[in-house]
Amino acid sequence: MSQVTGFRVGAEFSSYSELHREYRRYQRDRSMQMLTRHTRTIEAQRRRAPKRPMNDALKFAEIDYVCNHGGKLFKTKDSANSQSRDGDKFVVKEMNESHNHTVPQVKAEHTHQPGGVFVSATASDCQHSALSPTPSDARAAMSQVTGFRVGAEFSSYSELHREYRRYQRDNSVQMWTRHSRTIEAQRRRAPKRPMNDALKFAEIDYACIHGGKLFKTKGFGNRPIHRTNKMKCPCVIKVRLSADGDKLVVKVINESHNHTVPQEEEERLQHQRLCVKALRVDPTSIVSLRSNGVGVKVQLGEVAGKVLADEDAHSPARKEKCGEFKVNETDLEKMVPTLAAVKDGRVVMVVNKANVLQAIYYQDGRMKQTFERFPEVLLVGATYSWAGLRLPTYLLLAIDGNGESELASLWFLQSEKRDTVRQLLRIFRQKNPAAEGTRAVVVGGKVCDGELVTDVLPHCKPLACLTHTLSVFQDDLTAEKLHLTAGQQSQLLQILHSMCYATSTEDYDLLYRQLLDSNAESAVDYFHKTWHESRCQWVEGFKHENESYLTSTLQRVQALSQRLAATVEDFSDVTSFTRDHLKAVDTVRAECDQRVLQREPPAGPEDNSAESFYRELLTDFAFRRVRRELEEAEWVSFLSVEAERAWPVCRRRALVTDQASCQCPFRTSMRLPCRHVLALRRRLGSDLFQPSLCAGRWRQEHFLGGQLPPASLRERDKVQQERYRQAFKVARKLSSLATRCPAEDFGRCLAVMTAATDIWARGGQVQVTEINVTGATQQESSSPATEAS
Repeated sequence: MSQVTGFRVGAEFSSYSELHREYRRYQRDRSMQMLTRHTRTIEAQRRRAPKRPMNDALKFAEIDYVCNHGGKLFKTKDSANSQSRDGDKFVVKEMNESHNHTVPQVKAEHTHQPGGVFVSATASDCQHSALSPTPSDARAAMSQVTGFRVGAEFSSYSELHREYRRYQRDNSVQMWTRHSRTIEAQRRRAPKRPMNDALKFAEIDYACIHGGKLFKTKGFGNRPIHRTNKMKCPCVIKVRLSADGDKLVVKVINESHNHTVPQEEEERLQHQRLCVKALRVDPTSIVSLRSNGVGVKVQLGEVAGKVLADEDAHSPARKEKCGEFKVNETDLEKMVPTLAAVKDGRVVMVVNKANVLQAIYYQDGRMKQTFERFPEVLLVGATYSWAGLRLPTYLLLAIDGNGESELASLWFLQSEKRDTVRQLLRIFRQKNPAAEGTRAVVVGGKVCDGELVTDVLPHCKPLACLTHTLSVFQDDLTAEKLHLTAGQQSQLLQILHSMCYATSTEDYDLLYRQLLDSNAESAVDYFHKTWHESRCQWVEGFKHENESYLTSTLQRVQALSQRLAATVEDFSDVTSFTRDHLKAVDTVRAECDQRVLQREPPAGPEDNSAESFYRELLTDFAFRRVRRELEEAEWVSFLSVEAERAWPVCRRRALVTDQASCQCPFRTSMRLPCRHVLALRRRLGSDLFQPSLCAGRWRQEHFLGGQLPPASLRERDKVQQERYRQAFKVARKLSSLATRCPAEDFGRCLAVMTAATDIWARGGQVQVTEINVTGATQQESSSPATEAS
C-alpha cells in the first residue's frame, strides 16, 4: 500500500509540490485526515547548519504529518521527514500508520478533503492509525440525489444557488449563508491567484438555521428571554474556489443534525412558505380581494402547493392593491363632493401657481364649535397612510373640559410641503376667530415645526413633541454626521435626554455646562444652532410654565388616527375612503358622548366639605385631578410662611406660593388649585373651596354649553344616587351571605334572588316569607318569592 501511495520509508521527492500531491492522495486513499504538526523552512535550517547545501525550491527542510486526532507533541531530535544529505530532495525518514480509533470513510468525507478546511473532531491521544474504509450508503445516496457531494463542481453561482434551493426542498431543511467571501475580497488576499469574476464568491458556508453559537445576553434578565433558533446544529456545507479559480467546489458536507427535522415543521418556515411568482404578480386572478382570510389562504395554498400562514394570504393582495391607489390630483379632487355634501361643512381647496390641487381644508360645524369653546391648546399631528392610500393627513385636536380629544380640523395633502402646511394654518386662523385665544400649539415633525407656528400664530407658544425630540437627537448625533466616537455619542445622548426632562433653569444650566465640557465641538455647534435658543419649546420644565394642560406628546393624535383607521375599509377607492372616514369621525364622537353620559360621578362625601363643592362645580376629569391634590395637600410642608406667601418644600425646584397662585407645573399648566395652594389656605384658615382657582373651561356649565339641567332634576338625581348607594350596600351584603351558605343551598338562594329581580323588572311587588329550620313552611306561601298584586 505504501508503494501505491508513494509514501514509504526512504521515498524521495524532488520538489515540495510533488510531496504535497502525495500527501493529499495519501489522505484520500486512506480516508483519513492529517495535519502538519511541525515544519522548519530552508531559511531557518540554514541558520542552524550554514555550511550544509540546501535547495531553496524545496521550501522546507523538515515536515511532520500526523493524524488530526494526535495528542501532545512528541519532542525528538530527529525529524520524521527531513532533507537528504545533498540537500536536493525530500526523504521520508519514519512512518507509523497505526491508529487508536476507527476511521470511517464517510467521516473523512464530512470533515476534511484535500485542500479543504477543518471541521470539529474529537481529540484523543492518538498514536496514529488507519483502517479500511466503511462507506455510508444512505448519506452517499442523498448527496447524489441532491447534487451536493464532496468534490461536486459548479461553473456558475446561479447553478450553485439552484442546487442549494433544491437541496433544502428535497431534504425538508432550512439553511442560511453563515459565511461568505467575495472574489474581490479574495483577490486582495491572493492577488496572483487566477479567479473567475462570474462566480461572485470564493468561499460560501451554508449552515442549518439551528446552527451557530447560542445567544448570550449581556443584560440583567429583567426582560423576558426571546425565542431563538440557535441550537448548535453541526450541519454545514462548505464551498470553495477551485485551484484553477474557474469553478466552485464542494469541500465539506456534514448532513447530521442535533434535532428532529419533520417535514411538516419545516414547511411552516417563512422561506419555505414563499408563494410562486405567478401568485405574487396577479393575486386577484386567484381569489377575490374581499374574500375572508381563510378562503384566501386555502386557495393560494392549493395553487402554490405549500402550507401557508394567514399573513401569506394577505401580503400579495395588499402589496398589489397599495400600488393601485396612489393618490394623484384627480383622486384628491374626488374627495371634494363628498366633503362638501356634509351639513355645516367647510371645504377650502389649496392650489399652486399652476392651478393644481395641493391640499383640502375641511371643518364641520361641531369641529368649529368645539374649538370655539376650548381654544387654549391645539395639537397638530400627521398620519401618512390610510388602509392602502398614501394620503398625508393632518389632524388638529382640541382638549375639551372633560379631558377628551376632539377634532378641530382635517387637512388632506397631495404631498407634505412646508408652504402648503403654512397656507393651511393661515386658513385655519382666518376661519376660526377663536384662534386668537390659543396659548400653546403642540407640534412634532420637520415640516410643521415651531418656526412655522410662530410665523403664522405669533401669539402662541409652540411646544415640541417629546417623542419626536428624542428621536431627532438619536438620528442627528451620529458618527457620520458629527464625527463622534462611540463614547462621545453615548455621553451626549445621555446629556440631551436629561435636558429634555429638566424641571428648572438650574438643572438645565448644569447639564448645559456638562455639554460644553464634553470636548465635542461639532455637537456643541449643532446644539447652539438648532436647540439652545428654542429650549422653552422642548424642555419639560419650561413647556409647562404656561397653559398646556401637561401635554408633552402627540399621543392623542396617534391614538385617534389609529381608531379612525380601524373603522376604514381596506383597499377602498378615494370616494369610498372619504365616506368611510366621515362615518368613522361620527363613530368616534358618538363613543366620546356615550362615555360622558354613562360615566358615574365620583363617590365622595355629601357634607359641606370642599371636595363636595368641587365635585358640583367641575367636570369629572377636572374633579379627579383636584381630589388628588386635596389628598396630597395634607403632606405638604413649608420652609417658611409669611403673611401672604410661602415657600413649600419641593425636591425638584424652589417654589413660591400664595393663596391664589403657585409656580408648580400643575398650577401654571392646568389652571386648577394645586396641593401647595390648598395646603397654604388650610394653614392660614381660609376656605379650601374657591371657584376663582378653577379655569372656566373645567366647569360643568361651560362643558355642557351653558345648558345645565333644572334644579329639580339635579335634586332628583341626588335622591337617585343616594338610593343607589343604599341599595348597593344591601346587595353587596346579600351576595356575601349567599357565598357563605352550604353548597346544596346555594342554588336555592340564587333562585330566590333571581325570582325577586324578575318580579321587580315587571313592575310587581315581592313579599318574603321566612321558612323555619326544620323545613316546614308557613301557611302564607311555600314558594321562594311570591308576587303580590
